[in-house]
Amino acid sequence: MNAIRKSMSDIRASEELKQNTLRYLKEHQKTAKRATDRVFPVFRYALAAICLFLLFGTGGYAVYRKPVSYISIDVNPSIELGINRFDRVVSAEAYNEDGQDILSHVTLHNVPYIQAINKVLESESSYHFLKEDSLLIFTIVSDHSYSMIEELSANEFSQNYDTLMYSSDAFCMAEAHNYEMSFGRYRAYQELLQYDDSVTIEDCHNMTISELHNRVENCQHHGVTQNQEDTQDQDGSRHHGECHSHHN
Repeated sequence: MNAIRKSMSDIRASEELKQNTLRYLKEHQKTAKRATDRVFPVFRYALAAICLFLLFGTGGYAVYRKPVSYISIDVNPSIELGINRFDRVVSAEAYNEDGQDILSHVTLHNVPYIQAINKVLESESSYHFLKEDSLLIFTIVSDHSYSMIEELSANEFSQNYDTLMYSSDAFCMAEAHNYEMSFGRYRAYQELLQYDDSVTIEDCHNMTISELHNRVENCQHHGVTQNQEDTQDQDGSRHHGECHSHHN
């Protein structure tokens, strides 16, 4: 600004005009600096992202998009989320029409998984499934399932609804997908099968998750004797019961 002032000393103009011109240039200089301050942080972040991409290349992208944990959300809609090592959703699959309807109205990819679950539960398509007495079941396949269960338990939706949480395993998930079923619903079928070996996969497909859970509870209430369990193990009728799950 001093250089500009010096260059104006030889200009023949009124002092008032010179001062007004200097004020204008000074304000313009401040505005330009503020704009630069806003742009450069964004530029630095973009540059860092580009450097990371060049450093890791397609290998880094493969790591990002690979699921390492899975969450099955069963209300009656059955939805499975694939979670990467950064706790972001990298896949979302629906296993019934109700779930497909929800996924057609929400975008979950690259969203933190807790936020993604909130989006699912807050979607307009979920309203007629989620009442005060609704049963909400989460089933998790992960090497750190218990820490994920703790995070889910601390979330608001766990306080608003009757919520159950289970852990399962990759074997159970693979079997469930063979029957075109979420592994959360399949886990419930496995539990019911321990008490009633007449129930079929088709029955499970046609029942809501609440109906499945209620049937399990009724069976537990009436009880199963150890002899009955031993007989079931011997005749092989509990073949599908090899799928391990834990109630939390």
